[in-house]
Amino acid sequence: MSYPTKYTRQYDYVSYQNANPSRPLPANQVHADLNAAARSTSEIVDFLKTSLRSDGAIMNGSVGIDQLAPAVAAMIGDTATIDSLIEAAAQAETAATSASASAASASSSSGTASAAAVDAAASATSSAASASQAQSYSGIPQSIKTAAYTTLLADAQTQILHPASDNNARTFTIDSNANVAYPIGSAITFINEINTVTIAINSDTLVQAGTGSTGSRTLAANGMATAIKITSTKWMISGSGLS
Repeated sequence: MSYPTKYTRQYDYVSYQNANPSRPLPANQVHADLNAAARSTSEIVDFLKTSLRSDGAIMNGSVGIDQLAPAVAAMIGDTATIDSLIEAAAQAETAATSASASAASASSSSGTASAAAVDAAASATSSAASASQAQSYSGIPQSIKTAAYTTLLADAQTQILHPASDNNARTFTIDSNANVAYPIGSAITFINEINTVTIAINSDTLVQAGTGSTGSRTLAANGMATAIKITSTKWMISGSGLS
């Protein structure tokens, strides 16, 4: 979809009114301007619908890996981005090593350049190590919820905490595959510090590991459970304090 048409006033009503103070505004010009304003407003509304839901939140599926900065994509474990960072770091290290070798064979005046090349090689090696570490460990980002909550695509590979400051029973719901198409293998960890948390699911199936029981689960105080998506419409959950 192209950008909305910017509204531009089509007639100089001030000049007309100054020249004709006792006459009404020209109906044709008013009509044309109102139509232009209505068209621009309608296009803006249609444009916003492509990225926002009716509740004001970002439209499901409108943000993906391509919209994330490389550093963010690497932190959440996107292997293509991580491989790209590792390759760039390796190329930088090769270039720095070559520069260092050239500097070493040059005259004594190249001593400063040689030192800079060594520093660049060390920096590149550090970048490669950081990228490798990101590939093996991306951390578990946390969000804190003190009200009923339905999960979003961004909640995959994160932890959702019900804090000790909210001494109320809460329900956290895993949204259905029809609404949020989590990739198979997505994992969401629920942590409850106080009272109880009901872990529910919209229309799909939630299976408790070990017992095979399906349906909503209850997470006791100081309990922790992780749900993993194992098929397009089935999640399996296991943890301590889960019933």
